[in-house]
Parts: sequence; C-alpha cells; structure tokens
Amino acid sequence: RYEQARPFHPERLQQALDEHLDRGACGTIIRSSGFCRMATRPGVTAHWDHVGTMISFSPLARDDERHSDDALLALGQDLIFIGLDVQKDALITALDSAALTDDELLAGPEAWARFPDPFPAWDLADRGAEGPTEV
Repeated sequence: RYEQARPFHPERLQQALDEHLDRGACGTIIRSSGFCRMATRPGVTAHWDHVGTMISFSPLARDDERHSDDALLALGQDLIFIGLDVQKDALITALDSAALTDDELLAGPEAWARFPDPFPAWDLADRGAEGPTEV
C-alpha cells in the first residue's frame, strides 16, 4: 500500500511510471488501484486503475461538490500494488519522487496550473464542473 498526502506532479508521475514501474525496477507490478490527486487538477480525486501495461486516471469526485458532512475520498494518494517480487522501497522512492516538493507545494494551485501535464484532459462537464477542464 502506498499513501502520500501531497499531490503528484503529473510530468514526474509519467516519468516514474515509464522509468520505474513499466521497466520492472520495482518488481513486476500486475495490478494497482486506488485514489490519486494531481497538482494540475486541484480539488479532484481520481481513480487510479492499472492492469498489466494499461493505466488510466478518471475523475471520481470534486471537493467543491461535497456536502459539509461528506468525507474526502482521499487527501492525496491512497494506492494498492499487487505484483511479483515487488520492491517496496524502490516503489515508494519512485512514487515519492513524483509528489510535489516543499517549494512546489507552497507555491500553490496557480503555480501548479503551469506544470506540464502529459495525461489526457478530463471532461468534468457531466459532473457539474464549471470552466475549462484542460490544464
């Protein structure tokens, strides 16, 4: 299980996936799933769904749609990994390297919006979101 309170920097997450998880540096990851947050998409909890070589991130909930008594799905990352010869420390190091640094976190959402984001845009219109969804 991997937990991290800070959101992911999407470009570094892509690098971690390509360089560490896909190449087997952390063992053979067969399946991973859970909740995640990306800095370029603040206020949105996504579903991390990975099987074999396929991975997808899809929006599940927006913080601004919660009622006052609703709990957050996740503050940051809450993921489970299943595989063969999983190198737990290497996996944690790879994923932690994709999380925001202290300086990035303190810079806030306006700065995060300028981060490169290699992942497909989410269409949040059907969830009641207003404004642009691409970052």
